Amino acid sequence: MYFTAIWFFLKRMPKVIAMLLNLVVIFLTIFLLVGCYNLSNDSTFLVRYRFDSGSPFYTVIQNSFNQTNGTTSMSGLEEVRIASGYMGVCVTHIPKNYDKDVNSVCYPRKDLENTSLYSDLSIELFNLPSSTKKSGQKQLPIKLNILELAELTSRYVVHPYLLMVAVILAILMFMMIIYITIPYLPFKYHALRAVVGCSALLVLLWGIGAMWTHVGIRACSKLVPSASMGIINVHKGTKASIMSWISFAFLLVELCILWLLYLKDRKNLIEEIDKVTAKQPQCKHSIDSLDASTLGSKF
Repeated sequence: MYFTAIWFFLKRMPKVIAMLLNLVVIFLTIFLLVGCYNLSNDSTFLVRYRFDSGSPFYTVIQNSFNQTNGTTSMSGLEEVRIASGYMGVCVTHIPKNYDKDVNSVCYPRKDLENTSLYSDLSIELFNLPSSTKKSGQKQLPIKLNILELAELTSRYVVHPYLLMVAVILAILMFMMIIYITIPYLPFKYHALRAVVGCSALLVLLWGIGAMWTHVGIRACSKLVPSASMGIINVHKGTKASIMSWISFAFLLVELCILWLLYLKDRKNLIEEIDKVTAKQPQCKHSIDSLDASTLGSKF
């Protein structure tokens, strides 16, 4: 009894390993997708922005926030940290004099301009002279909004759609692997072919998604500090990057396992067909011999 159970699990161990890898991928991609959607997942971010205290403009930024917006004091907003994820943006280190009840808050990745923090975090660095034919010379304010940068990152630099499709395909694959693991179920060979095709598509899809994420993170970390004249410091989301690449690596290993299983089943099927084909000439020869002996007995 025990040996039968052990042999049952050993025989299906590659499928079990593929199923476990797929389960890990599902959890990793889901956690990556909901990063920065709420405060419980604010540590899973792609990039995090803050004002660089070593910048020559830092005193200008402090002076810009050293005022009140109606009854709200904006002093200390230069200390905020803003993290961008696939599905949202989280703002942390909000000063107590700005909002006594809220130290951190997360928003969806779109329509942040309707929030009070969006307008309060917009700072005016300096004015440039600009002249027009109608109004003559006037001052053009140069503004910088760190929350707007985080929103642009989540909306236009990285997109959650590839990751959403990858999560759906991973869940579908997990269900199909369970189906081919259970014995005595019909159409298992066709289900295995479907799993192999889905796995190859998922590896290709999330390979593009992981590279897109990697390039987006590095582009923000290189371009934003230079484009903001060193005012904004960018911290790369190492956790999110590791999760994306580990998911891709597990999918690649899973694809190799499934391809080996498919080739093994195909080889067994070809051998069975060859055995059946080899028996057919013998049966035909026996029938011909029987007909010849019957015909001889009649004469």
